[in-house]
Amino acid sequence: MQRVLTVVGAWTAVALLFAIQTRFQGDTPRSWGWILGWQLAGWWTWAAFTPLVTAFSARAARLANPLRIVAAHIPAALATAVLCAVTEGVVKWVLGIYRTTPLSLGAGVSYAVATYWTFNVLIYAMVVGLYHAARLESQLMQARLDALTGQLQPHFLFNTLHTISAFVLEDPKQANRMITRLSELLRHSFSRERGPLVTLEEELQLLDHYVAIQEARFGDRLKVTFRVEAGTGAATVPTFLLQPLVENAIRHGADEGRGGASAEVEIAALRVGDRLRLEVRDNGPGVPPGAARNGGVGIANTRARLTQLYGTGHTFELANAPGGKGGAVATIEIPYVDHAYRHR
Repeated sequence: MQRVLTVVGAWTAVALLFAIQTRFQGDTPRSWGWILGWQLAGWWTWAAFTPLVTAFSARAARLANPLRIVAAHIPAALATAVLCAVTEGVVKWVLGIYRTTPLSLGAGVSYAVATYWTFNVLIYAMVVGLYHAARLESQLMQARLDALTGQLQPHFLFNTLHTISAFVLEDPKQANRMITRLSELLRHSFSRERGPLVTLEEELQLLDHYVAIQEARFGDRLKVTFRVEAGTGAATVPTFLLQPLVENAIRHGADEGRGGASAEVEIAALRVGDRLRLEVRDNGPGVPPGAARNGGVGIANTRARLTQLYGTGHTFELANAPGGKGGAVATIEIPYVDHAYRHR
């Protein structure tokens, strides 16, 4: 639905620009009603044909060879240009726009074809060009995200294997349970169907395997709680978003010279208007005064991926937890997008 509105909105803007130009040119300007009807009938016709052109462009792109792609587009451009002109002629005749210069249906269609088919070929080329430009931009963003995810996964895997190795001789049964959890985690995280965005529910399922491994490692010294608002599970989030934050919270809560103190980590998700807020809170030493706590590869990677996906449309803060009880809280806010709505 969002794509439909974007296409219609773009062609409506073009129609309005041409309408303004038409209104103020010539010695006998026509009424705004007639001008808007004439321009919208033409450009909304292209709004209807745009999905067909982009769909054909996607199929033609699979040919790989540039000459074959161009050869496929030539007859498609001619056919689309004529069909679009025919459609425009019929719409204008049905709306009665030709009444100022009375024409039969056949004459109106012939006039539209003769007048607009060459111009429509240029419009077709423009639509194809914009499609390929958007496709290249999407491929570039995907390549950057894949590179960032590829950087994060070995880092995460190394740390997890290091945790398991400590139990191989000391507690083989526990190590075996942890390996089973790790295999499930890897099966989900490296799945080809797992793109750059997943539902919050899927991300929490992945996180649950990681938390189970860490709970096996720390035992009673680690307590992890989840506070997830009902209905937020369908929200889309970047894959591997929460794991680096939880890893950072556990490390600071349990490993930073706190004399074996227990680590308490709380993971929260709630909807705030049109935003999804995610929080990971720990009871560690907090953020040093005047400096942001260094989260290492995981936190830096998370920042980079959020910037790549959302630009200025997100916030990511790592600060001391409020209330004066110590600890730190990582807070992320991103646009709330329901997975079902996104895939309509």
